[in-house]
Amino acid sequence: MKKIIFWGRDENDDSLLNEVISGLKTVTCTPKIWYFDNPEEEPTVIGDSVAVFDGRGNHRCTIEITENYEIPYGLVDDRIAQGENCSSIQEFYKDHNFCWEQPMLNEGLSLTEETIIVVEHFKLISIVK
Repeated sequence: MKKIIFWGRDENDDSLLNEVISGLKTVTCTPKIWYFDNPEEEPTVIGDSVAVFDGRGNHRCTIEITENYEIPYGLVDDRIAQGENCSSIQEFYKDHNFCWEQPMLNEGLSLTEETIIVVEHFKLISIVK
């Protein structure tokens, strides 16, 4: 089974994972340059079951990928923002700029409206007790 880690600000921050488990978060996205370059997480296709882990390596739940596509960062819409549990597109950009901008700069890249991101919609299948 493929796996994904929903990282928070550190390995003990389970806020995103808790949003998945509570059904508030149904979308995740990442810059394409990182999506295919992460040995810990395999690219997904529609129908994949994915084991979700916390930052400490604990399997917490399983999700099923319902959609998977690429878009320019500047074309994020309300459906993506709401699935990311953001109250607005502006909140989505604020949160993701905070998480992505500096790490991309550290790699000599810049986050722009043209940056391609991979968007994965999912549904919760099971919670690990």
